[in-house]
Amino acid sequence: MGQQLATMPMLSTAEWRAVSVAFNDAADVRCGVSGQPGKLSRIFSALTGIEPKRPLADARLEALRGFVCQTRTTRKEAAELVPTLIEQGFNRAQIQALALLAA
Repeated sequence: MGQQLATMPMLSTAEWRAVSVAFNDAADVRCGVSGQPGKLSRIFSALTGIEPKRPLADARLEALRGFVCQTRTTRKEAAELVPTLIEQGFNRAQIQALALLAA
């Protein structure tokens, strides 16, 4: 039983919130996060009221958001983002569970 608990893909409350944000972003087809908005982006925002997505404050949560959003949008695992998730401390079980949930 202890071995099974160690491999369960657990996420924190904040991580589940990032997953929720990613699902909302994917529904809006707005997974990309822009850095500093350019002049055209600011004009577009002023005219339409649509703001560009900003990165989440925490790099770990932003990596999670990006992976889930891209996986949800394309309906296949965002394999190119897996190394970033691993660098941020996510394990393979968590990544696989997130890919299954989002696809």
